[in-house]
Amino acid sequence: MALTTRVDPLNIDYNLLIDETLSSEAQSQAFADAAGQIIDDAKQQNQSVLGKVPPYTVAVDGRIGAPLSSVKPDGMVFVEFELVFEALDWIGDMLKQYSPYRSGRYQQSHVLLADNVAVDEGAVPPIAEQYAWVNLQPYARKIERGLSSQRPDGVYQAVAELASSTSKFGNVARIKFGYITPQFGAIDQWAGSANGVAWARKKSRRRPELHGEWLRRQPAIIITL
Repeated sequence: MALTTRVDPLNIDYNLLIDETLSSEAQSQAFADAAGQIIDDAKQQNQSVLGKVPPYTVAVDGRIGAPLSSVKPDGMVFVEFELVFEALDWIGDMLKQYSPYRSGRYQQSHVLLADNVAVDEGAVPPIAEQYAWVNLQPYARKIERGLSSQRPDGVYQAVAELASSTSKFGNVARIKFGYITPQFGAIDQWAGSANGVAWARKKSRRRPELHGEWLRRQPAIIITL
C-alpha cells in the first residue's frame, strides 16, 4: 500500500505499514486516515512555499476524485498538486523586476489572463487551458523592440526565455513568447481613441477594419498546460 504526493519542492513516496491483523475495512480506514493526514501536511507545505494552496487532484486506486475511504487495503492513493501557479507567480515577479522604470505605469500594467479573462492581482487564478501575461500600456511593443535604453533586449521575450529554460518549470507547462490582443485597459482605450486611429492610418498597411486588432496587439508570455 502506498501514497504518492507531488509537493513543491519535493516528490515524495510513502509506503504505509498497516496492521494486517485488522479487518479489511479497518485496514482501509487506517490507510485513508493516514493518507488524509499526509495530504493535509502537503497542503501546509505548499502554503508555506507558495503563499497559497494550489489546486490538486486525488486518485484512489486509479479513480480520480474517489473518496479516500474507498481505498483498498493494498491499494494506492496518488495526489498531484498543480504547480503551474508557482510558474505564473515567478513570471509575474520577473516581469516587474525586468521592467524599465520611469513613471511606474509600465511596471504596474502587467496583467495575468486565464483563458483571456483578467485575474485580479493577488487572487488565486482559476483552472484554465491557457494563461498569459501581457502589458496593457500602448508603448509595450516599443519596449519589446528594444527602444528603451534600460531594456535594449526587451522584457517579455527575455523573461519567457528565462522561464522556459528553468528546469523547475520544464514539466509543469509550456512557456513561450507571443502576441495577444487584449480588449480592455489602457491599450483598448488607446486603440479606440482618435490618436490611435490616426496612428494606424499612418503606420499600418492593413485594411482599415483590421486596424483595431493591430493596435491592440501586445507582446505576451503564453503558458499552456
